[in-house]
Amino acid sequence: MSVITVKRTVIRRRPNKRPATRRSFRELSRSYFASEKSLEFVIEALLFATMMAISAWPIVAAIDALNQFLQRTPS
Repeated sequence: MSVITVKRTVIRRRPNKRPATRRSFRELSRSYFASEKSLEFVIEALLFATMMAISAWPIVAAIDALNQFLQRTPS
């Protein structure tokens, strides 16, 4: 009679330990923006400013039209 030996590897899981120090939001954002390319940021800022100018134009035109209308009405 022969003996069969089966070896089993047991992995003991430890609970995840949190880091001793927590990083603040400012440190996280600083490290993120440090890796951002400045040219990419400038392009996105220009596109955002363009979109804001285009969306503000009808509001300014409506205010101007109301101003002209109110000036023409008799008091």
